[in-house]
Amino acid sequence: MAERPRHVLRLFGVSESAVAKAFEEAGGDGDGVEVTICARDFEIHVDLVVEPGAEERGEAVETALAERLGRWLFARDERRVEEMVLSLAEARGLKLATAESCTGGMVAARLTDVPGSSASFVGGVVSYADEVKRSELDVPETLLAQHGAVSAEVAEAMAEGARRRLGADVAVAVTGVAGPDGGTPEKPVGRVHLHVAGPDGSLVRMLDLPGERGQIRVRATVTALHLLRALLTGSRNESA
Repeated sequence: MAERPRHVLRLFGVSESAVAKAFEEAGGDGDGVEVTICARDFEIHVDLVVEPGAEERGEAVETALAERLGRWLFARDERRVEEMVLSLAEARGLKLATAESCTGGMVAARLTDVPGSSASFVGGVVSYADEVKRSELDVPETLLAQHGAVSAEVAEAMAEGARRRLGADVAVAVTGVAGPDGGTPEKPVGRVHLHVAGPDGSLVRMLDLPGERGQIRVRATVTALHLLRALLTGSRNESA
């Protein structure tokens, strides 16, 4: 039996329910087209399986979904986001680095899990303590005193420090409160600041993430990788 054609859409920054609604508006299941919508690693993966003879409808449904969800669509294949980041960096001859606090090296681990990552990834600093932020990333004491370690200002300084100290073109920084302790009314558990800096400018995000410590760390990691992807592709979309 011939394998049925399969179309893949991968999205980030949109809810599973919003994708399901868009699919219904595009015509839904039936007439030779079946869809599976699955949340994986805080991304949404859509698989369209098309029966023989229904190729035209399958393409129409895929096109309609892409039009409705284009703001969040980042891939039509199954490459992991870290593979995309490394491929984009290598194509442009750019070197990558990480500066991580609450994620504890998880962004670097995802990147170095990809074979051949050394072509673009130079290294990272896990600056969990403020002293390491100062000594290894040149984060000014005045910023830490005025804004605190979990702040947009410190995230920016961490990213720029990683670029400078590690000789990288592009760096991503993550600092936040992963919990279960350490939160305050001003900076609750789940508050994360991210900053990606490169020769083309920077992208900044502040997140207030729900869930347990592990979920917060994983989601911050995935968001950091998508911010890297967005900067390397020239996207200024805040949903990236």
